[in-house]
Amino acid sequence: MPAWNPSKLSSSLLLNIRNHPILFTSAIAIIPLAALAMPSYHGYIDLGPGGLPHNVFGWVLQGALRPLTLKSTLDHSVFKKPGVSDSYEPHGTTRFLQEPLAQRRGDRPVIPNYVAPQRQATEKGDKALMDRMNNHLQDLASRHPETLAVKSSGLEARDNPALWLVGTPLPKYLTKSTKGEIVHVHSEASSHMVLSLTDAEEAMAKGWAELHPLSGVMGRIPLPYVMIYAPRDEEEFGVWTKFVDAAIAFTTAGQH
Repeated sequence: MPAWNPSKLSSSLLLNIRNHPILFTSAIAIIPLAALAMPSYHGYIDLGPGGLPHNVFGWVLQGALRPLTLKSTLDHSVFKKPGVSDSYEPHGTTRFLQEPLAQRRGDRPVIPNYVAPQRQATEKGDKALMDRMNNHLQDLASRHPETLAVKSSGLEARDNPALWLVGTPLPKYLTKSTKGEIVHVHSEASSHMVLSLTDAEEAMAKGWAELHPLSGVMGRIPLPYVMIYAPRDEEEFGVWTKFVDAAIAFTTAGQH
């Protein structure tokens, strides 16, 4: 076996660099880019399963969707723009929350900057709370089987239950978007639901909610599709049930 010759190896490497400068510089550039990307990828995986594949392909896809997203998920002035309510009439600007909505205590939870899945990283609820919320949805469906059902979500992971409208014509704003799905709960006890424009704006203004990054974008998700933060105590669980009631009342308005 020939002896290892560092000088010869260095000369060979320099020759390859001279012959393929673009390939070499591209390879060098990938190293810092990969180092920057890995924390983002691991953060995406840490969110858990969602509507996109729970792997590198889902992470790339949500990144590719970034140019389409809202500038801010906290800007509730979008509900005041001319013509916004047209797609949600005749009930889009109706208030369906039956009681005055108090200001939510404290700061908003931290929401990682991913297009999807949308989750909160602080003030998370546990599995017991998530189960209680899903049981509440199931109870509502059991009491109103003519209009409601709990089925697998079409917007989240397939094993994620969701509340759907059934047995009644869907409002136009749901036909091509959620296809009738109106509420689902996430593993950390936040939830997504479709409220009226008025209720969604108030929920956001008083610190209970924010928009999905794709809310109202290209008609695929309704504008008043909001993320409601996880309840932190019994009182906030009660507020959450009122949001669910408002979502049902809005999406079924005029159907009876």
